[in-house]
Amino acid sequence: MLPSTLALLQCPACGAGALASSEGLLRCGRGHAFPVVDGIPRLVDPPDLVYRFEDASTYDALMDFVARLLRADEAAARRRAIASLGLGPGARVLEIGCGPGNNFSYLFEALGETGELFAGDVSPTMIEAARTRPVADPDRRHLFLLNGMRLPFVDRAFDAVLQIGTLNRFPDIRAALAEMVRVTRPGGRIVVSDEGVAPWLEGTEYGALLRKFGGFFDGTAPLDALPPEAQDVCVRWDFGQAFYAIEFRVGEPPAADLDVPLPGRSVTVREVLEKGSSAS
Repeated sequence: MLPSTLALLQCPACGAGALASSEGLLRCGRGHAFPVVDGIPRLVDPPDLVYRFEDASTYDALMDFVARLLRADEAAARRRAIASLGLGPGARVLEIGCGPGNNFSYLFEALGETGELFAGDVSPTMIEAARTRPVADPDRRHLFLLNGMRLPFVDRAFDAVLQIGTLNRFPDIRAALAEMVRVTRPGGRIVVSDEGVAPWLEGTEYGALLRKFGGFFDGTAPLDALPPEAQDVCVRWDFGQAFYAIEFRVGEPPAADLDVPLPGRSVTVREVLEKGSSAS
């Protein structure tokens, strides 16, 4: 592992800082250790968390079926999501829940010849499949086994974060989104997308049809779980209007100006609050 890559990692168990490489393990200063298997760091915490929802060998066939069912263009939908990240040459992007790597080629299109792709999944079978996915430059693709709610990266490590197709399955969506914000630089963009029929279609024949697929399309855009740093928030429905996409920029949480004088009075909001007086 290159020193520049190692410098971006931190212990997912304690968040106590840098990881050091030693004898096939990555260790933190507090004694937590994580194996590196076939060149892929297994930075999952808790370590027994392993998720095997899909068989990686059938993932492409499943997505092809969904695209035909919805009469949607999968490649176009993936490109639209990635375009919203605002990537450019030299950018560093993280994909969480990368699956077998279906977004890799589109991400490298946006990254140009100098950007870096970091990608992780909680499923070993998906990561193994992702490693075989052809990319423009394998040296600029870094794969990890990880838990999206405890990301093994330092603060502000990335210019953008992408998460497509697994957000609904996180036990704590709020925690997952907060982690995405933590590892994204100020001004960077985050795009998350998952199954969920557009609300205005739920009572239609189309919505009723999709509800027959075992709850697959039952997700709801979790706007209430967005962190306070989310700015310029945009939500849309894509891919047959059966997948929501939430896009936002990472900024500072909003704050009121308490030193504004109240209308028609010489007292400020702060002074009223400090004195416990009525603002009326």
